[in-house]
Amino acid sequence: MGGSRSTRFWLAVVAVLISLGVGLVSLAQEVSGAHSRGYVVILKNNQRIRASEPMKIVGKQVFINLATGTMTAIPLKMVDIIATERYNKQGFGNALTIEGLDFSGTPAPTPTPDVPLGSIASINARGKAILGSSSTPTPTPTPGIKLQSVPYANERVDKAFKQIFDASHLYLYRTSVGTKPNYYFIQAITDSEKEVFHTLVTVSKAFSLIRKLHPELAPSAVELEMRTTSGKAAGTFRLLPEDAEQLNSGKVSPEQFYVSHVIF
Repeated sequence: MGGSRSTRFWLAVVAVLISLGVGLVSLAQEVSGAHSRGYVVILKNNQRIRASEPMKIVGKQVFINLATGTMTAIPLKMVDIIATERYNKQGFGNALTIEGLDFSGTPAPTPTPDVPLGSIASINARGKAILGSSSTPTPTPTPGIKLQSVPYANERVDKAFKQIFDASHLYLYRTSVGTKPNYYFIQAITDSEKEVFHTLVTVSKAFSLIRKLHPELAPSAVELEMRTTSGKAAGTFRLLPEDAEQLNSGKVSPEQFYVSHVIF
């Protein structure tokens, strides 16, 4: 009888240990998963906020699920969107623990340009070619999407894009063929958040307009790489026709579009 009780006791202990072991494994997996989903929001005053998931932009507010589990909202104008996405796309969000939050600083506004393009978008094979910038941006390290030594095959399409860019006050750029013969590539210098969104909107509008006026000549996709004058990546995009239409429709803001489509 005593032996039977001893056996039952040790079986119970083993069962408890197994149960605890499974629980610990589950907990470890949960903690590991939470860590892998780490995300850091960078403000324009250089303060950083640890979040458990990517930020969500709704109108002029940014909603952040803090690492503590609390949901908070701050004005969109306080967030450095480019720095935030660059930081997290490069995998640094999982390696940093942030304490404290300071909302000081005076961020700059980020207006969206509204330039009528219809009057200057028609492709004219005899029209005067307008060159872009004489600057020399550094090609992007993003695999595949980079400035090529070969120009885009259709000079009329290239000229139409450049006419729209110049009419929209987008001057610091170079163009080439993209990762496919029917992809058009733009490399632009953008030294501020305002310039990044201006470039993104302008390229999107140009792509949609050319497709609308000359669908038989328009490229299948537009690849855009933005960098600062010092060579720091500011965002790379591959825009399909539906992507450009989404941004041009106004249903999403340039900030929302940037966060959901940017490549680093």
